Amino acid sequence: MKRFLLAIAALCLTACLASPPPHPRALEANELCTLYISQGDLIRAEVQCDLGLQFSPQYADLWVNKGLISLKRGEDAKAKEAFIKALRYNQEQAQAYNNLGFVYYKDRAYGKAHDNFQRALKVNPDYIEARYNLALCFKDMGEKDKSKKELRTIIAVNNQIADAHAQLGAILHEEGSLEEATSELAVAVQLDPKFSEAWLELGNTQMDAGNFGEAADSYTACIDADPGNAACKNNVTIAARKASLADTALKEIKDNASGANSPEKMYTLALGYKEKGLRSEEERTYKKCLQLNVKFALCHYGLFEIFQADQRQKDAKIACQNFLKFADASDYKSQVDNCERFVSANTY
Repeated sequence: MKRFLLAIAALCLTACLASPPPHPRALEANELCTLYISQGDLIRAEVQCDLGLQFSPQYADLWVNKGLISLKRGEDAKAKEAFIKALRYNQEQAQAYNNLGFVYYKDRAYGKAHDNFQRALKVNPDYIEARYNLALCFKDMGEKDKSKKELRTIIAVNNQIADAHAQLGAILHEEGSLEEATSELAVAVQLDPKFSEAWLELGNTQMDAGNFGEAADSYTACIDADPGNAACKNNVTIAARKASLADTALKEIKDNASGANSPEKMYTLALGYKEKGLRSEEERTYKKCLQLNVKFALCHYGLFEIFQADQRQKDAKIACQNFLKFADASDYKSQVDNCERFVSANTY
């Protein structure tokens, strides 16, 4: 779960002291370039940046935006060159440090990425994007305590950033702090209901905590946010099944404690599993039925059908023989006929 935060260069304020003041036309071009990048129109953005650089070739903010355009096009080498050039003209350009750090991070040069994120924060300690990216860098460097500290700092400053809550929750989940992880991830999806990766992580955390029904709800919300999310589609089925089994197991425990379980109830429960296609649970329940009453013929027949379908001929023959021993032929004529034919065909 990684949603890096990159920065578009804003209007020049105090960050241009190392270079000549930008030409008014360069300021205007930078504003338009920034606007077009935010709209995803990279062609117009590049035209404006290049025009601005004709008026002020040492305007660092324009070089930051040039780098961001290249980055969005997948031209990392050109982006890196532009960010370095921005810093050559202005060593206080925080966005250039942050975005250059991202380029290094993509190359797994975590040390250089870390250094650039730190430099961005040295210029501006309130630079949330750089602090968040530094937290991700620490996480991938295996320094989870440092990562958590940066994420908690972000939340202390601004608790409305979904990514910070989600990343903190993911680390806490890895560390086994399931309750705290669930709390942070719940905040993340509340702030951003379309954050499918946070929904997935929340579902996974709830699964590990044994809260299968809640996990199924989280995976469903993940699918609503991202209908193509294969992990959530797969996990929602598993969670729903485990939730059903957990509810059934709890009921069985309560029924056992009160003496309410009976072979008849076990047989009915097994048929419910059969209808849902839960073969292993169906078999397990037939066996529980027979533990309560070994003479309950229909549970022997249920096992026979499972064993026959699985081509477990020896087990199927034993189940049929047991059924024939305890069944009343007048009540179960078709089942008796099936078992007699099977036993006859499998007698050597």
